[in-house]
Amino acid sequence: MSGPTDAPLALVHGFGTSGRLWRRVLGQRASPAGVLTPDLLGFGDAADLGRAGQTTGDMSEHLAEVLRASGDGPYTLAAHSMGGKVALLLAARHPSLVTELLLIAPSPPGPEPMADEDRAQLRAAWGDAAALEHQYRLITRQPLPEQDLRQLVSDGLRASHAAWEAWTDVGSREDISGELGALTVPITVLFSEDDPAIGPQTIRTGVLAKLAGAREEAIKGSGHLLPLEVPERVRVALGG
Repeated sequence: MSGPTDAPLALVHGFGTSGRLWRRVLGQRASPAGVLTPDLLGFGDAADLGRAGQTTGDMSEHLAEVLRASGDGPYTLAAHSMGGKVALLLAARHPSLVTELLLIAPSPPGPEPMADEDRAQLRAAWGDAAALEHQYRLITRQPLPEQDLRQLVSDGLRASHAAWEAWTDVGSREDISGELGALTVPITVLFSEDDPAIGPQTIRTGVLAKLAGAREEAIKGSGHLLPLEVPERVRVALGG
């Protein structure tokens, strides 16, 4: 990103997780008070609001309501994975809420390339602690502290089943590219060349190529969960 701004900061988690994803990023910030870490529709503290067939648009509208209710916007918005797709649509539909975007290993605006077998395994992982742990170990490249792994599994277990299946079968397959033409906010895309979940080719052809003027920040050595694997690098990208 361009560096520290006066805009308040909102950090948006990805699929299956919650606002707790950002705990290591925030742990060493000088002034974490006032930073929003909202839970997306169907996840974290918003798990009970999840509904069958919910779309990326449903999640972006819910997030817009949360940001407006805080009364502190517009925001510098950082978003991980699924949250990146949600944040892009929010910025396109509600430009007054966003001053800048940092997309971290984001899901692409178009359908996310995923083998049918991988999609089925992800769908089946809901409610299964062992399967969730296996999924998280597959998509990381840095060893996760036991506390972080337990947090991820806990968040996965409390996620709405309806929301879990909706992202796997609906949201991840959607194409929101047609709504992004009017985006004017600065966008930075931070990703890992070694991400096994959303790889660099998908980022470059499916994300950066669709966002005119977006700035690329590629790193190596991390898997998909950059906020937990390389929190210091995320803090740098945030200007901290």
